[in-house]
Amino acid sequence: MKRWCLLLAGLLTGSVFAAGSGPIVATAFGARGDGVADDYSAIQAAVGALREQAGGELYFPPGTYRIATRAKAAILLDGISHVTLRFAPGAVLLMDNLQKDGAGGGHGVVVRGPATDIRFENVHVSWKTKASRRSNGDAFRFEGFPSDEGTISQISLSGCIGENSAQTGAVFMGCSDVFVRDFSPVNTWADGLHFNACRRVNVNGVRGIGNGDDTLAFVTYYSEKFEGKTGTVFSFPALNEWSNSGSNAVNVSSVGGRANGMRISGGLGINVSNVSVSGKWCGVQLDSARRTTENRAVGWGYPASRNINLANLSIRDCRMGLIVRSLNLPPGTPESDWHFGLNISNLSVSNIAEFGMDIQGVAGVTVANVRSDSPVRLRNLRGEVVMTNIVQRNAEFSIVGVQGEKTGGFYPNMELREAEIASPSEVENGNLRISGLELDGAPFIIDRFAGLKVGDARFGGEVKISTSHDVAFRDSAFVRAPEIVNSERIEQDGKELK
Repeated sequence: MKRWCLLLAGLLTGSVFAAGSGPIVATAFGARGDGVADDYSAIQAAVGALREQAGGELYFPPGTYRIATRAKAAILLDGISHVTLRFAPGAVLLMDNLQKDGAGGGHGVVVRGPATDIRFENVHVSWKTKASRRSNGDAFRFEGFPSDEGTISQISLSGCIGENSAQTGAVFMGCSDVFVRDFSPVNTWADGLHFNACRRVNVNGVRGIGNGDDTLAFVTYYSEKFEGKTGTVFSFPALNEWSNSGSNAVNVSSVGGRANGMRISGGLGINVSNVSVSGKWCGVQLDSARRTTENRAVGWGYPASRNINLANLSIRDCRMGLIVRSLNLPPGTPESDWHFGLNISNLSVSNIAEFGMDIQGVAGVTVANVRSDSPVRLRNLRGEVVMTNIVQRNAEFSIVGVQGEKTGGFYPNMELREAEIASPSEVENGNLRISGLELDGAPFIIDRFAGLKVGDARFGGEVKISTSHDVAFRDSAFVRAPEIVNSERIEQDGKELK
């Protein structure tokens, strides 16, 4: 009976739909696409036809499909596999269903798992009026579950746009084998493109403009035991294959807005290259934290990311450039919380208000080939960090604080503990290694630090070492002799400096 009703709807609108014979056309079910009528009911009928034939293509001809009805989603694909959602050039899903207080009144497109083979082509979701605050309204929302049985798999998002959304441009939760190409999140309240507890993600082309949070985020949260259900975020006690593992992203652009151009928290096995960020609070951030309820609380926790490779990063006109840090980890915190496995190569930072690079409270970081005109700070490191081929112009390069896992860290209220020097027994000499360092008009400051080796360096400004020990320079040149205060075992080519 339902199929005959759908067929009759097609006859009345002048377009006959036969299940399985071709695309389901939204206008065949009464959608006007004139930007005036509320097309919600007509679109539900078209989705019903899609469900009836267990998949197929849902096609929107050119037009503005206004949604004035508040609901979970304008288009809800709940447990339907083998679906293609395709918009013609000029077709827009216009969300005009804000709550009376201006908060979001529903999502644009939602896919709920389990499902497989989902394809979106040129789908444009836009809010007529931007919500008054971050609230209910993702342009694209994929609600899977991090298991072989519950995931949404084989997803393709190509040439799509999420504009003025009350929350994210696109969010993927518990999804597998995801392909995103040429995605444009514009003026979103929250992240542009967000992955939580996914695996095997491939992104080629993100153009974020004015995103209210991170333009691209790979995040898996920490909890002592697994938490989460379909439609919510997921947390794990340790990194695993659902920590966005096996993922790659290239050609990421982020301009304006807040938070980070890109963020990786709790990631495993992620490769990212060709990232350009300007006008954000921070260009690229990798962090770890434990959730707290103290004042200045941290609402989420995530372990240190491992097997992360970042290449060809360009960051300019931001408050911060590259951040790698632990947020609130006290002394004695397990190594999994602060020992990263991170390789960064070919980083350019320019016109950064505070720090072009800020590496703090972590270990397991390698950075190579950096060009910077902004301050660099290494603070309270906990273990091995390696930096090679660093060119620093007219801005301070500072190394401050303890290097050891038993000291440093934070007080429970997130206030940073005072930097202090580690005892010789706490650190391995040379845990921090820097080579190929060129400082032009840039002071080099070492304060309360232990276990530093510097090779093949050219210091074109002042060098000051205070309250430190076990610092060795090799094949290095100074324009003036280093100033050494209250320090010991400071050497140049095997000879002690006084």
